[in-house]
Amino acid sequence: MRFNRMIWQWIFGIIFLMWILFSGNKLYYMQNIFNIIGLLLLFIGILGRIYSTLYIGGMKNSGNDGTSFVNDGIYSVCRNPLYFFSFVGLIGVLFLKGQIILIIIGAVLFLVIYHFTILGEEKFLSDKFGESYKIFLKSTPRFFPNFSKFRYSERLEIRPFFLHKEIKRAFVWILGAFIIYCITYLQNLGILPVFINVY
Repeated sequence: MRFNRMIWQWIFGIIFLMWILFSGNKLYYMQNIFNIIGLLLLFIGILGRIYSTLYIGGMKNSGNDGTSFVNDGIYSVCRNPLYFFSFVGLIGVLFLKGQIILIIIGAVLFLVIYHFTILGEEKFLSDKFGESYKIFLKSTPRFFPNFSKFRYSERLEIRPFFLHKEIKRAFVWILGAFIIYCITYLQNLGILPVFINVY
């Protein structure tokens, strides 16, 4: 049975939304620090995803020309930079709530869900591209980048449709962060109800 990350993302997304709406943070006095860290991580996540899309947009499963896969630029330091920067962005968004437990749970669930997603993709790409991809698997980190391996080509083919799609997605990230910030702010002021406070 094929692992479907989208189903799990929706399930956990709804659970997190309920959590965010009805819980408060015991560390409310540190909210400004959480906000700064959260916005910084969100900014890094969005920029990283846009940069990754410049390299991979529309070529994830077919490669550069249908016979070779993308392995330069950000893909020379990490096999899954889009997922890595999504992880960074998610942690940033969760920081805006100001709850350590939410950040930890969110990080663990993301890593578990995407672990299985990545395994499925690696099998597909190994079957498609053969030995050269298997060498790439061994030489390039799966998730956390090793920037000492960074290299890039002199030319880069950019597919505007996918770049524009990613820029639109960035606005969704920003909107989500804004909503969480507003909910948390209104809860801290006592305007929105809080049923449980957690660290």
